[in-house]
Amino acid sequence: MISRRAAVATVALLALSLGTAGAWAGGFDLGCEIVTLDVAGTLSRVPAALEGGADRLLEALADQGLPPSELVEIESQFDLAIADASTAAAALPTLLPLPLLGGGVEIGLPLLVVDGIRLSGGFLDSALVRAIAGASGVPVPDPLIEVEFDLGGEAAELALDVEFSVWTASVDAVKRFDLLIAALDLSAGLAYTSGAVTVDATRDVPAGWGEGVDAALAELHLDQLRWSTLAARVGARIELGVPFLRLYAEVHFGEPIVEWVGWWDLRGGGWSGSVGVVIRF
Repeated sequence: MISRRAAVATVALLALSLGTAGAWAGGFDLGCEIVTLDVAGTLSRVPAALEGGADRLLEALADQGLPPSELVEIESQFDLAIADASTAAAALPTLLPLPLLGGGVEIGLPLLVVDGIRLSGGFLDSALVRAIAGASGVPVPDPLIEVEFDLGGEAAELALDVEFSVWTASVDAVKRFDLLIAALDLSAGLAYTSGAVTVDATRDVPAGWGEGVDAALAELHLDQLRWSTLAARVGARIELGVPFLRLYAEVHFGEPIVEWVGWWDLRGGGWSGSVGVVIRF
């Protein structure tokens, strides 16, 4: 009986010791960082951008001597197309998840309230997407969009290519509750997220049309697709596995402290998260 009790006590003491050591353990993780992009303001600006572009094209058509009756007909077609685009934009989701390649490192701190400081980040750009797509046998067109159309009775061409980059970096204070094969982390900290989309528009149009087409493209504000956000956040993480190697999933909710946006009003979303594997030591 005594030996049995001693064995139980030894196991309990070992579990408590390992759990305490796990709570203070440092480590590093690799996985997928997920940030969100709030496009509610962006979608609301679609009609204004399209209307501005249509107005500049109508002015260019008038400068080329198009009869007023034909201008009225073309304007009505533009209005219908803009209305359809606005309806489609209003039906789209306003919060978009953006998966990034990510990782982090945690430094253990055997303090009463805080068990560690976690530094993490993620990154993704168009070059990386093209490389992954190419390796998967699904190459991305270059340029992304190429359209041929009739302009004043002559052939014209417009090509659009898109480059983008998104990155995030964060620092969080972590409190861990470790149970040998699982753990719960509670965290609070700061996160900075930044992104930009560059649209390269090239056109081949008949003589006399270049200025009007450029004015129409300028109304689309293609150089204003950018955002940056510094946010305070809180989060929770669940880990499953042996103390030195675990799978994890976490979620964060943040409130912006400072935001920088362009004309298109792209903003960082409040939710973020990550999934992956963590190695502790």
